[in-house]
Amino acid sequence: MRNMLLAAFTTIGFAATLSPALGAPQMMGLVASNAAVPLQCQRGDCFAELTAFCLQPERASPVQGTAYRLHDGSRLVAIATTRDGRQIELDGRKHLWIRAERSHVAVRIGMSSRTMARLGLRRVNIRVARNATLIPLAVNGDKTPLRRDEITAGAGPLRAIGASYVDQEQQWMPVARMTNRLINALPPGGRVSEERRTQLWDAVIGENGFAGVPSGTDQRLRPMYDQCQQAVANGRLSSLRRCLESKHDSMVGTLNNRYWHAVKNGS
Repeated sequence: MRNMLLAAFTTIGFAATLSPALGAPQMMGLVASNAAVPLQCQRGDCFAELTAFCLQPERASPVQGTAYRLHDGSRLVAIATTRDGRQIELDGRKHLWIRAERSHVAVRIGMSSRTMARLGLRRVNIRVARNATLIPLAVNGDKTPLRRDEITAGAGPLRAIGASYVDQEQQWMPVARMTNRLINALPPGGRVSEERRTQLWDAVIGENGFAGVPSGTDQRLRPMYDQCQQAVANGRLSSLRRCLESKHDSMVGTLNNRYWHAVKNGS
């Protein structure tokens, strides 16, 4: 671990002070999905939400809607079902967009409804492989674009360190992954019926939902889930999805802070 940190320091340095208005935002790690995630459609876009985290603490976090691409496009697989029932694999680099959703802890990946219709698709599921890295798209006039050595370090040694501190963390990342599954089972905006809201756990988690996950994941997830359900039932919060997003972001943010600390202090 120390050798990887030293290599990252040597490659990119940590002296830069960047203006969010002028500098490219940070590269991000895209956390692997344990299962295929379906796209949902709303207001002209079809998308799924996935967990991400910041790889470069010296660069600014992305604003909502910032466009990204995968460093290695093969780490995302998109399987579509056509209107006549055939299954096909899509070229994600050609048909899918990636946008920052909530700072550096969540992104949306998808395509427009018009593209879905043009390709004759009824449904699209996406799956992300391990150690995927996101790079912000270059913007004209950017005075501090990502350098080639930064990209090499971000997708290499820094991504490996991030995997250790974030992706592979065994206490809260499994909970964040499960929370992300619950989030994607809810509509992107607005409230849902009480029946759908109260049946969400059984519909998504079910009896065998914790098979193969670290011990204690269910004891950590259930209280948070119940808090959100209670807050919506009591009218303190208007949306179950928004509550779950907040819980997810807090967990991922905490893990990301540990990664930042390790990178900055070389520990």
